Amino acid sequence: DWRPASDWVAESGGRIFKTKSSFEWFVRTHRAELESSGQYIIRRGPCGAMVGPDIDTVILEILRGASRLESPT
Repeated sequence: DWRPASDWVAESGGRIFKTKSSFEWFVRTHRAELESSGQYIIRRGPCGAMVGPDIDTVILEILRGASRLESPT
């Protein structure tokens, strides 16, 4: 089920993001990947962005990819 991103952060996002601000930073940093995943839709207005049912998986994949890039070889 699709729901507002702010609801997802409040209900489920705390497992990954401790604050709404940290989620907002993540979105600014990885906006293209989130949009291309099909699990994040940017909307204007009071509802704001929407997230899909697989947003957790998408975010974890992005974080794993970023971690691999930062790890020394």
